[in-house]
Amino acid sequence: MRRTVLIVPGLLSGQDSDSFLRQSLPSLSVLSEIGELRKISRIPRSATPEAMLLGMGPDLVSLNQGPLTVSAFGFDPPERSTHFHVSLMSFTDGIGSLPGLLPLPEDLVVLLDAAKRLNTKLLTFLAGEGLDHSLVWEALGDLGTTSAIEVNGNEIGQHLPEGDGDFALRRFIDDSINLLSSLELNERRIDEGLPPFNLLWPWGHGVRTRVPNLALRRGEPATVESASMRLSGLTRLAGYRHGDRAAFGRGLQTRLRAIAERATNRDLTVIYIDGPSELRLRNMPEELEWFVRELDRELLKPLLDDHLKAPSKLCLLAPEPISPIAATNMPPSGIGLAITAQTDVRSNSIYPFDERSIEERVVPTNDLWTLVEGAVARTSDD
Repeated sequence: MRRTVLIVPGLLSGQDSDSFLRQSLPSLSVLSEIGELRKISRIPRSATPEAMLLGMGPDLVSLNQGPLTVSAFGFDPPERSTHFHVSLMSFTDGIGSLPGLLPLPEDLVVLLDAAKRLNTKLLTFLAGEGLDHSLVWEALGDLGTTSAIEVNGNEIGQHLPEGDGDFALRRFIDDSINLLSSLELNERRIDEGLPPFNLLWPWGHGVRTRVPNLALRRGEPATVESASMRLSGLTRLAGYRHGDRAAFGRGLQTRLRAIAERATNRDLTVIYIDGPSELRLRNMPEELEWFVRELDRELLKPLLDDHLKAPSKLCLLAPEPISPIAATNMPPSGIGLAITAQTDVRSNSIYPFDERSIEERVVPTNDLWTLVEGAVARTSDD
């Protein structure tokens, strides 16, 4: 039996906001009629909330940004090592800033080739993609680092790493400025009034801790589809496969139809789309209304058509955003909704998949991770 889990945070609106789920959404209406409706409880604080998207409790995984980035790029450093996410930034007059655009592919090749010269006996720079890369320190210690978002627009001298190994990390930062600033491409950018790519900023440090192997535990592989680097890294550590993030798309450019085509050719797929959360965060209601219609037509419809043709289980979950930063314009309770349709189970739900059902006390409530775990579980017929 094919099982497809579609997780879309940000679909539900707050009490004082217009509902985007009450517009004409034919596929969602059909799914609401044949599926079993549940409420999703508030998502607890967790260092790695992405674990819940794979059906793991929030206490099972604790990984920072660095280890997830290193895993996402396919690297497996020595066990006793500290991993960092490295952001490629601009440095001008003591201020660090996030560039508004990605470097050209040919410029990125030059930048990454130069960055290899920063490697030392204990520090190894690992090339990633675009502005996102990683660094491995083959040692352990008590450190403090500041994220690139917090550094953006501020003097970097006030946010340099502190603690064990801070001398080596500070030298890495200083050397990156000196090395990259001297590159012809950055000299040209400065002459043209463009921000240079001349700062490598390590942050999100942590060690790789053990993650449950879901493929072994559940007895089968699964493919996860998303644009999330963090989820990609966690998926790999959990023994699952993550699809090509570039082929997935981001925001309004999410390739919904292609995602549906891939999912209907697999036995088990988990799809995570954070576009609605991002659009809410950016206060783009018209774009969000359009995206919800496209989601219904380009993704949910082909998934539903496939579900109605052959034995399968289709689950749509709309929790609150898993990132506290993105938790904007959401119901004060933080409650979400989930609906599961299974071929051999006819629920005939009388409650709609929208904000009105949050107030229905007869609709049961479950945790996000238990709903995901139940959706991916094999049935007795499998």
